[in-house]
Amino acid sequence: MKRTHIFILTLLFIALMVIAGFLQSDYDSRRNYFAEQGTFVTLPNGKTLKVLSFGFQNLTADMLFIWSIQFYSSYHLNNRYLFLEHIFDTITDLNPTFKEPYMVGSWIMALEKGDVPMAIRLLEKGSRNMPDEWIFEHECGFYAYKELKDAALAEKYFERAAAKPGAPSHIARKRAHMIYMQDNLEYSYQLWLDILKTAGDDRFARSAARNHLHQIKFEMDKQNLEKLIREFKAKRGRFPFILEELVETHMIKQIPKDFGGDDYVYNAQSGTVTAHKVLKWKKSY
Repeated sequence: MKRTHIFILTLLFIALMVIAGFLQSDYDSRRNYFAEQGTFVTLPNGKTLKVLSFGFQNLTADMLFIWSIQFYSSYHLNNRYLFLEHIFDTITDLNPTFKEPYMVGSWIMALEKGDVPMAIRLLEKGSRNMPDEWIFEHECGFYAYKELKDAALAEKYFERAAAKPGAPSHIARKRAHMIYMQDNLEYSYQLWLDILKTAGDDRFARSAARNHLHQIKFEMDKQNLEKLIREFKAKRGRFPFILEELVETHMIKQIPKDFGGDDYVYNAQSGTVTAHKVLKWKKSY
C-alpha cells in the first residue's frame, strides 16, 4: 500500500512538472520576452515548492542551488540579476540551514551585481535561521566596510559576530579597528590593550595590537600636545622652543613618549609633533 502511495505521488509530481512546462511554453509563445530581456525565470516561492517537493525539500534546494551557480555563470544573460533575490530566497526557504546558498548568493549580490543591501538582507536571513553561526555577521561587516565604506555599520556586525560561539579572535581585532576608523581613539586603545594582553602566543595578534597601540597613542598625544602648543603661542606669541617648556609653564606634568618609549619629534617652526613611525595606511579603506 505504501509503495502504491509513493508511485501515485511520483506520477502526480511528474504531471505537475509537465503542466508547468506546458504553461511556460505557452506563455513564451505569446510574448516576445526573450528578445526584450534575454532570459525569463519562473520559480514558485519556497512555501509552494515545499508542497510540490513532497517531502524532498532539501533535495530540491540542492538541485536549485546547483542550477543557480550554472545560471549565474552565464554572463551573456544580461538580465539575470532580475531574479537574484527571489532565487536565493526560494532556496533558503526550502532549506533554511543550508549555509552555502547564503554565502554564494551574497557574493553574487555584493561583488557581481553591486547590491550590498541585498546581500546583507540574505546574510541576515541566514543569521536568523542559524543564530549560532558567526560567519553571516562577519560577511555583513566585511561588505559594510569594503563596499559601503561604513565603519560604524561594520563595527556593529563585527561585534555581533565576535559574540557568537566559536568566533575566531580576528573578528574582535576587526571590530577594534572599525572603532579606530571612527576616530574613537580612547575606546579603541583600551580594546587593543585587551587584545595584546590576551594574545598569548599569537604573533600576528600581538603585532597587530602593538601597531595599533603605537598609532593610536601617537594620535591621542599629538592632539593633546598640539592643542597645548597652540595655547602656549596664544599666550606668548611664539611656539615653544622645546616641548619641555610646556612642563616648565605647568601646562602639562610630563611630555608623553610613544608606545615604544621613544620621544616624539617636535618641529618648533610649525608647532607640530610627529612620531618616528606613523602607520598612515591604517586610516585608508
